[in-house]
Amino acid sequence: MKPVGLAFIYTALTLALVVAFTVLICIRAIKKKTKSSDGKVTTITTTPISLLEVKVTLPMKVIFGGIKVAEKFDPPEIAQIPKTRLGEGTLGTLFKVVLQCGSIITIRKIREGLIMNASGLELWINFFGGMKDDWLLPILFSFWYGGEAFILYEYLILGSLEELLHGSEGVQFTPLNWEIRKKIALYAAQAVALIHSRVTKNGEPLICGVIKASNILIRVDFSACLSSYETPYLVPPEMIIKRNLGRVAPELKYHYQKTFTQKSDVYSFGILLLELITGQRPSTTNLTAYLREKKIKGTLDNLCDTKMGSEVNESMVEMIEIAWSCLSCKPRDRPSMDDVVHMIQVS
Repeated sequence: MKPVGLAFIYTALTLALVVAFTVLICIRAIKKKTKSSDGKVTTITTTPISLLEVKVTLPMKVIFGGIKVAEKFDPPEIAQIPKTRLGEGTLGTLFKVVLQCGSIITIRKIREGLIMNASGLELWINFFGGMKDDWLLPILFSFWYGGEAFILYEYLILGSLEELLHGSEGVQFTPLNWEIRKKIALYAAQAVALIHSRVTKNGEPLICGVIKASNILIRVDFSACLSSYETPYLVPPEMIIKRNLGRVAPELKYHYQKTFTQKSDVYSFGILLLELITGQRPSTTNLTAYLREKKIKGTLDNLCDTKMGSEVNESMVEMIEIAWSCLSCKPRDRPSMDDVVHMIQVS
């Protein structure tokens, strides 16, 4: 089922354009003759004070947030206002938008081709929009506009963990020390554990799909929250796996199973921990193989990110062991996320 019938959209556009051209053709200048004090007659050409303003608007429907929220954000304005592109995710392109009131939000335009079932998309956005917690980036509002779906989120000025870890010097570059990285790891673990503690309306346990640095957003006090947790319920798993081969569990990568599980989430979280520790991107370095090689050699030399300094302390070693337990080849040997949270807290 399509969200808005294409025929209806084309008809609306065509009608709006016809009206616009008709008005432009029909508007004529108004000529008015006036006589000055010296008796001269002057012809003044004016236009009507109130011209018919033609604005092409497309069909709009609120998905999540209600009418009052729609009045606050003005969906047609948001859909058409100039935007700053922040990045391209599996779910769609993310933009930064400055509203006329001065507020800043982020807005995601759902990728074309993903919307195969409009009612299903609306159901999941409403489901996750109702989840409120400090460890999760909240969904503020969502709407259809002209057959395209948009989701609005809070804007966090520090951006994502990926930007802070891997940004070029001078552009979102922050050499995070170990204590801040450990703090972020704990917040991220608590967010994933929270998702795992919830169930769908059918009673099935929730999953995150892939936990990655670009989905961990950082507040000004370096606390963190998880974003894009709705993605595995809106995007086919094979697309997520294909785009994140360095972050997914081996049972998914090698097609032993075709769906995400909470244990595959734990593996993905282990990769995130290694990214925090090493400063290496999972998209360019096989972090599991990298750590395995170090353990075989019996040394952790040059494993940790040099931006933290050359010293490897006991807390780092403990975090490496937590990551290693998450990266077990067999899903049943991986800890639960509640266990991971506890291990990080006591490390």
